[in-house]
Amino acid sequence: MQSVSSAKTSVHQVNPLVKNLLTKLVGLTVLDIGGGKFDANKQYAVQIGVNLYVYDRFNRSEAENRAALVCRPEVVICNNVLNVIDDGQALRDVIALCASFQVPCYFTTYEGNKSGIGSKTKPDCWQRNWKTPQYIPILRKFFRQVNRRGNLIICQ
Repeated sequence: MQSVSSAKTSVHQVNPLVKNLLTKLVGLTVLDIGGGKFDANKQYAVQIGVNLYVYDRFNRSEAENRAALVCRPEVVICNNVLNVIDDGQALRDVIALCASFQVPCYFTTYEGNKSGIGSKTKPDCWQRNWKTPQYIPILRKFFRQVNRRGNLIICQ
């Protein structure tokens, strides 16, 4: 299990990659795994007609997480989550959760200092520092198709 929850890594803004992605998902039900404690993505999604549910075991209530897990998503997004998980099994568990919905999954990654050496960045914050391609072999264990576009990885 994670020794650092990385709960404090949440940012109060819509990630530009996610903003661009959400504009292509209008009318769909989307599950945001590890969506953090702020509602910027959710507020933006509502404005453009995306039904967005947020699951985050460290930053959301039990009721909100329960509702998110039963929302029957048509798409899953996982925005800058894999890079803040300090435990290999927890990383695989998050990917397995995303894959379990059997819908297209979009992962965005933040590469940090790109050293490939994970480290604590501040209290309760951790950064894996992997380059985006380093996630692909793990994702291939859970998905038939894995395609990368910059810091966006699309899996099905």
